[in-house]
Amino acid sequence: MYKSIAKITLLISFVASSYANASPIGPLERERAKILNLILDKTISIAERKKKLEKSKMKLLDLERMTINNKQINKNPDTHTIRAFEDFDLTFLVHNSFERNKPLSITWFEKMGLTTDNIMSTRVSRR
Repeated sequence: MYKSIAKITLLISFVASSYANASPIGPLERERAKILNLILDKTISIAERKKKLEKSKMKLLDLERMTINNKQINKNPDTHTIRAFEDFDLTFLVHNSFERNKPLSITWFEKMGLTTDNIMSTRVSRR
């Protein structure tokens, strides 16, 4: 009886510890995707977008801080973590926009290569 309880306790603690060591990159990437979706959403008004962006930007900033300050992130990083730090400017978008003193959306567009000059020099055509 006690052996089975000990085995179950050991199994539960192992499962719980594996979730505790989950990478903080996942929530950061999900929140960043929500912000990018909000930036590209053409169905909402500019005022509504601005209000939602401010709220989401603060949440993303907190997630970026938690990720940067996480001491465990270097220990056995997964492929998502490695890729996130290789593309640091896009992963930590809010920090990057603060450093460049530009809006979040402009920072992302420029990092993706979509500047005003590039867009204005494109030609619209029909196929």
